Order: sequence, then structure tokens, then C-alpha cells
Amino acid sequence: MSDFVCKECGKAYDSRRGFHAHLKAHSVSIGEYYVENYAKRDLFTNELLKFKNYDQYFMEDFNQPENYMSWLKTTSPIKAKNHLIEYTKRKFGNKDVKFTPPDLYYMLAKLPNIDYYRKMWSSYSKFSKDLGIEAWFSKNLPKDFWEKNHNDLPIFVDTREQKPLKFENGVSNKLDFGDYTAAGKYYSKTFVDRKAQDDFRQTFGKDIKRFRREMDRCVQFNSYMFIVVESSIEKIEEDNKISKFKSNLGYLWHNVRDLMLDYPENVQFIFAYSRAGAKKIIPKILYHGQGLWHVDVQYHLEKKVHGMAERKTAVS
Repeated sequence: MSDFVCKECGKAYDSRRGFHAHLKAHSVSIGEYYVENYAKRDLFTNELLKFKNYDQYFMEDFNQPENYMSWLKTTSPIKAKNHLIEYTKRKFGNKDVKFTPPDLYYMLAKLPNIDYYRKMWSSYSKFSKDLGIEAWFSKNLPKDFWEKNHNDLPIFVDTREQKPLKFENGVSNKLDFGDYTAAGKYYSKTFVDRKAQDDFRQTFGKDIKRFRREMDRCVQFNSYMFIVVESSIEKIEEDNKISKFKSNLGYLWHNVRDLMLDYPENVQFIFAYSRAGAKKIIPKILYHGQGLWHVDVQYHLEKKVHGMAERKTAVS
């Protein structure tokens, strides 16, 4: 049975690409065809759902993330819960997801933050159970994480690191992956890959296959990678708008989300807002090491910086 049957003439096609090429015969654009024949509507406003691309059109139920939040507040709790479960699974796609992702995933997927799930289910673990997967980020930050400095921590700095951060006890050493790791008795198979903003855009854009190979080596050695970005999501979005060399941020954020699902036991992203922020948090991460593998550090960083209640969920 063919996957695509034209509602205009009844012709059947096995591939989406072939079907979309056929639509030219009816003098309609791809978007016009789907909006006219499927007429999906925003569940909150009842307006026709805007068509951006095929995947978006059949994935989304709302024109804006704000509409989703408004709908959740006005519909019944049971209906809201059922939709949140179904919608989250839809976002996971065909992946065999074993662990719940960090809060950052929900933000990039235009879903409510994890505090909302805690409120609806009384705990994030109960939401995870209804989702049918295990909660990975089950621990809190160590006490005094933000207050205590570890500037004297011995740190190995990869010899290939460009514009390395200068640490009091930093020692140049070739690493198999990542840019920084704690040395001596503090070594805990915990690594940091530092990314300046432009490097971040390139790595998780056109160089994503190379980075996946690096993550495969990390997994092979039963290690954990914290990707520390010297910027914020908001700044990356704003700077990309005025850049001469714009990145496809939709593709980039898609790759970031996929990494969180594909390497749930081995990777976290930390947006440190600036180079100074990265320099401050990296020694803390390396000092605590494996004690942070089950801590959603970015979630706690966001709460420290500006709380979660007004956090935006919309990204490109």
C-alpha cells in the first residue's frame, strides 16, 4: 500500500518526495495542499495551523508555544496530562528513549519546563513513569555548588584546544576527547568540551557527524561529557539574525535534542552565558565529577540566573 495518495486525483506514491513533486501538476504549493486538504487547527485559537514543513505540520498542534501553555491552563487536568504524554512521545519520534531528557530538551522541543510536569504529576518521576521511561536526572546539586570555588583544581587542558581557558593549575595534555578533565586524584571520567558561540554553531551544524564520533569514543571509555557553551540560547538566536553567515538553527537545535536522546547517560549541555561564566563553572563541574552525572545542571543554572516561571519555550 502506498504511503501518499493525492486527494486531488487519487494517484499514489511510495515516497514523500515523489508525491510533493506531483503536486506541481495541480498548480498548488505543498503548504497550500496540506492546509486545504487537512485543515489542522490550533487547539487553543481554532485558527488554521500554519504550514512550515511537512514534519512540523503533522507534529504540532499549536501555532505558538504560548498557545499550548494557554490551552493546558484552560483544559481539564486529565486531558492536559494525556496530551502532554502523547505530545512528548511524538517529539521523541521513532527513537527508543530509555531515560527522560534534561529540562533543556523540553525547551528546545517547545514543551513546558519540568517544573510544570512536577506541578501536574506532583513529581517528575511520576511523569516519567507515565511516559514509560526512567528518570535519569534524579539528584540535586551538591551543597555550596555555587558558593565554593575550586580554582586550585589540577586540570588537564587538551593540547589541541584553541584559545584555552587559563586555570591556576592547568596542565597541557593530549586528551582522547573533550577539552578539559580533572587531573590526579580528582579524575572521574568527567570531561568538558568548551564551545565558543561560532564553534558551537559549526560543530552542531555541519560538523555534527564528527562530534558524534567523539561522543562514541566517550561512551566507549564509560565517560561523561559536559558541553559548556560560552553563550546563551537567546544570544545565539539574536546574533544569528544579524550574522553574515547565518546558521540553520532549526537544524542545529534538532541535532542538540537528538544528542540528548541518543547519549542520555553520557552528555549534558551547559549554556554558561559568557567566556567568564564558562571559566567559573568548569572547575566546579570537574571537581564534583560523577556526582553531577545525574544532576540537570543547566536547569539549576537557569533557576539561579532568572528563575523558571517566565522561561520562554520558543526557539527557531
